[in-house]
Amino acid sequence: MKSLNKLIFASLFCSIFILSACNKDDDDQVVTEPEETGTITLLFDNRLGDQNISIKDFGDTDYQYTDEDGQEYNVSLFAYYISEIILEGPNGEKHLDPLNVSANADEVTGYYHVISTTPGSNVINLKGITAGTYDKIRFTIGVNEAGVQEGAAGGVLDPAEGAWFWNWNAGYIGFGVEGNASNSGQEYIDYGNGFETLEGTFAIHVGGWKDVEPAPGEDPKFVNNIQTIELDFDSSLKIEEDLNPEAHINVNFDEILKGIDFSTTYGVHRPDLGKPFAEKLVNVFELDHVHQ
Repeated sequence: MKSLNKLIFASLFCSIFILSACNKDDDDQVVTEPEETGTITLLFDNRLGDQNISIKDFGDTDYQYTDEDGQEYNVSLFAYYISEIILEGPNGEKHLDPLNVSANADEVTGYYHVISTTPGSNVINLKGITAGTYDKIRFTIGVNEAGVQEGAAGGVLDPAEGAWFWNWNAGYIGFGVEGNASNSGQEYIDYGNGFETLEGTFAIHVGGWKDVEPAPGEDPKFVNNIQTIELDFDSSLKIEEDLNPEAHINVNFDEILKGIDFSTTYGVHRPDLGKPFAEKLVNVFELDHVHQ
């Protein structure tokens, strides 16, 4: 009996010791403070040289701009996709704006469609950025492989909601500008069901997300026109919880339209035809200034 009592006592002692040790471990646990984050606002200022872009209706012959060759023209519509935004800092700071494609529009993140018919679309607010100092930004013009899905895509990637989408091989129109030109070679086309192309207009569409091997004897039509833009800030920006710094980026459409002969180049609707324009995009986007 005494041996049994000693055994029970020993068991109780061990249990109390273990519980005390567990409680001690719980008390000694370090509570990790949530990482401080902040925001930044990107403003894309759409311009033609040193002038703001003023939108005119298709068919409007009130030409506001004249190029170096004396061609008169105006702008009726423009759009471009910004995606894959990355912020970097001098001390190794790095923030990747998360990309997500979903049929549910509310779940689509990281893709932004700046379009002249959508007021405010040129203002992008990035949230959840790890606090720190940032002095550089990179972003993609267009929609890369991750965003070109065979299934349904919602939000700004949904053609039913105004997305500029060609087809699976060509993908999205990453950059486009349309308008009217005094010497445009475009003739009137009636597609039926209310769709038409007016005489004297032009449309430059830059798209294409992959190179597709052409059939024997044919020229390549599907090429990769995705472009990456990298800009250094003119001064470092601090990201903190109570700050809202801004980066102002000029988008100069004059760089795309410069050198075009509207009498012959008035309808660019294929990736290979858009390649010369895609190569100009690196000069289209330029940092204007940043401020806290």
